Amino acid sequence: MSMFSAAPRKSLVAHVEEVLRSALIEGRLEPGTRLVTRELADSLGISITPVREALVRFAASGVLTAEPAQSFRVPALSVEQYLEISEVRKAVEGLAAAKAATRIGEADIAAMEALLSEYLAAKTAGDPHLALQKNKEFRFVLYAAAGMPTLLGVIEMLWLKAGPGFNYMYPGERKVLLEHVNYGALLAALREASPEAARTAIEHAIDDGAERVVAAIRKRAQTEAA
Repeated sequence: MSMFSAAPRKSLVAHVEEVLRSALIEGRLEPGTRLVTRELADSLGISITPVREALVRFAASGVLTAEPAQSFRVPALSVEQYLEISEVRKAVEGLAAAKAATRIGEADIAAMEALLSEYLAAKTAGDPHLALQKNKEFRFVLYAAAGMPTLLGVIEMLWLKAGPGFNYMYPGERKVLLEHVNYGALLAALREASPEAARTAIEHAIDDGAERVVAAIRKRAQTEAA
């Protein structure tokens, strides 16, 4: 799995968790992906033990499912499960956006504007993984600015569960994109220090994303049934 980088000199379990966390949140592991302990350990150039421990931790939290033969799988969420996660995300990410609107500084807003440009460029170039990475970075600058570490941890856990579904948001089409309506509204709300406008922009972004993901889940279910 070339998507994973070699381990640095730090806790190997923590490194594996970090690698998996990024891959899940950025949508680089599609629903249904099978992770074999030995193969993952070989790709990271480390022993099986820390890899197994990290995978078991993710399985215990419901992010992965354990399977026979030392393997784990990225769950394929149903429409109902994805919609439930989206509803919870709207509540907690909306709260984070509202808090951030009164606390965020000019430097963070400028960073978000730069990331939005990179995100739109990646979508225009038809690079879904880079787009997902930039989208995640954009959103987490906002959420970190809320200054609520517990809330940030909850949001990250929800993204770990929803992230694989983000693959369905960019079905490979290439379009020239110069703006993002929801993110444009969000940045305007931050500049105006408007909590409710920021909350609304994030809720709309989550709804729009969920609509595309749910449509893709339904289409795949129909294809498999046929």
